[in-house]
Amino acid sequence: MKFISVLFVLSLFLASCIKNEVIDLKGEGTTIIKILGGGTPATVKKNPVDFINTPQRVLACDIRKDAPNPTELARATTVVIKDDTAAVRAANPAYLHFPAAWYTIESEVPKVGGVGGTWTFTFKDGDFAKQIFIIIPNATVLNPSALYGLGFTIQSVSPDGKISFQKSIVVEIGAKNNWDGRYAVTGPMVDVAVPTLTQWNNNNATSPISDPFPAAHGGAWEAHLITTGATECIVFDNTIWGLVAHPILNAGAHSGYAQMGIVINFDPLTNKIARIHNFYGDPTRGPANALGNPALGTGPPLYASANTRRLALDPSGANEVQGNRNILIKYHMFQPSVVPSGPRTFFDETWKYVGSR
Repeated sequence: MKFISVLFVLSLFLASCIKNEVIDLKGEGTTIIKILGGGTPATVKKNPVDFINTPQRVLACDIRKDAPNPTELARATTVVIKDDTAAVRAANPAYLHFPAAWYTIESEVPKVGGVGGTWTFTFKDGDFAKQIFIIIPNATVLNPSALYGLGFTIQSVSPDGKISFQKSIVVEIGAKNNWDGRYAVTGPMVDVAVPTLTQWNNNNATSPISDPFPAAHGGAWEAHLITTGATECIVFDNTIWGLVAHPILNAGAHSGYAQMGIVINFDPLTNKIARIHNFYGDPTRGPANALGNPALGTGPPLYASANTRRLALDPSGANEVQGNRNILIKYHMFQPSVVPSGPRTFFDETWKYVGSR
């Protein structure tokens, strides 16, 4: 008898849960209008595009009509979608405005009103989906180190429908090449001038930026390869500095090489590393930061920084991208002002691919 009672209570609980799900999805017979993958507040949908000059098509907004029965599906439903710039700002204030000249809209109805304008869709008999696509003719006009955002929100529906909580989405657009991503960096490092300088590797301490990434990857530091060209990336330290840098330990304490950061170029035909050079020796790079001023660098061919640091591949290394997207790289840092002949620092690293950034 007790067993039957337990089953009865469990049945009531399950029935209650099922009823709640039906109410949430169908509004007890009401037609629900939603943006697939949307939310309240807006869900961010990442859409990296290739850093190429040929057209790319991105599904930006997928509007769905969930009708409870064939009669409601046959009924015409009007839906107004807003170009929601406020949702973009709320999702990430760092998103850049995506200039209208860099893309075109593809949908069955035109947008009215420019920035902040609207699309008005009519779901006719049997319609259950409407889409808004963006076409990017040439992604090389984008700043590859930046992210752009477009927002879409259901503003209103006709009286027969109800707006779902899945009503808003922000599409994040960034131009990325094949090597762009997050990497866990490990491997020996030897500094002949200051032997107490070693590779960053500390399983017992948290980094100021990316905790708990190092512990999750065996004490590795987190490198972001950020697209700066079709075959080029800068290596951004997301563990200590939050800059183009290489974190190190100085007698066990967090440190880094001033005026040293990696710019890496790949050969797309072989997937090998074609060359590297010092970010802080390249006057074409950005403004000065806490680690140095690229404007004071020598430029090509050596790309030496103001303190004479430069980088070069060690030809004895594999220096290539593996099938699993891990990168094997050996390289040297030269600093003739400190070590007049030969490399000052030897690096033999594995950059384990973790995922997209």
